[in-house]
Amino acid sequence: MELGSTEKLIINQLIDHEVFTSTPEPQTTKKKRQAIEAFKQAYKQRRVHDFFEELIGEQPFNYGNNLLLLMGSGNLTSAQKHVFLATLRSVISSPQMDGLDSDMVIDSQSIIQQVHSEVFELNETEIYAIINDLFVERFGLFTPDYPEGNEQSQSEIMDPFWDINPDFISITHEFIAYISQSGDKQQVSIRQEINRELLNRRFISPQTSGRLWRGVLENKERLMSDWKPLERFRLECGDDYAILLDGQQKKSEAKPLIVAIAYANGLHNRILKADLSTETKKVAKQIFPGRTINPSDVKKCLIDNALVLDKGDYYQRTPVASRFQAVKNIDAETFE
Repeated sequence: MELGSTEKLIINQLIDHEVFTSTPEPQTTKKKRQAIEAFKQAYKQRRVHDFFEELIGEQPFNYGNNLLLLMGSGNLTSAQKHVFLATLRSVISSPQMDGLDSDMVIDSQSIIQQVHSEVFELNETEIYAIINDLFVERFGLFTPDYPEGNEQSQSEIMDPFWDINPDFISITHEFIAYISQSGDKQQVSIRQEINRELLNRRFISPQTSGRLWRGVLENKERLMSDWKPLERFRLECGDDYAILLDGQQKKSEAKPLIVAIAYANGLHNRILKADLSTETKKVAKQIFPGRTINPSDVKKCLIDNALVLDKGDYYQRTPVASRFQAVKNIDAETFE
């Protein structure tokens, strides 16, 4: 299947954020505006739906050309689901969302307090963390909004305001339909099941996915071809692992990734989670002296690129780590 540039953009948006909204915002790029307009054509919609149907045996929910495909990070926990649904209700009923002239900016503290009145088993900090993980980081439906020139607000633990995506109310119907659907999922092939696993974890080995490993070996060539139309991912299959490599690396992620690679190369077997931050800081200081690299960003790169596996109290090195190399004293300006 060949994909046009607008179709690739929409598919990548769904892979990265699991939602694609059809109303442009002030920060919406020209390319996304073109994709929004192009997606009004029925054949464009069919091609996006057909790509996912072939890849993972599932099509996105489509409501008013707003798309939803929950596949990353797995299913919501009961706590996440409770906060998620309470947040939907709180935002929809908020006075700031009332009327066509609404600027769609909401006081985050008022939403958190409303959710807390319903989800009383969690404190407000825990509720904020879940809302931030889901609506800001994962789905991109809330954008932190700081008063202009207010430096103090940007250092606070919680965002003072959120800009709400203009399609929020429309896409809420899809979220509720998805969460409320019956547990009976349509049957998928072993190849489609492997592709789902790769989307969620990017890494498969006999140790992590023993049930699927034989399917990887038997469908290696077909699996590789499944990802080619998007011209973004490359599936690499070694003797004891398969990893989905992402060619869409952001420049801001480069330094943490280099540190993660160097750290993983020097890791003989495993490390306690409690020691990870201290150890990665040491490596970062060697590679980028005088620069500050957030240990959380390094940890994310370690996991997202399958350099280590989460084993509960510790992380364990994977065979993937040995395929990369990192050198010391890199010219830091390259990554600015």
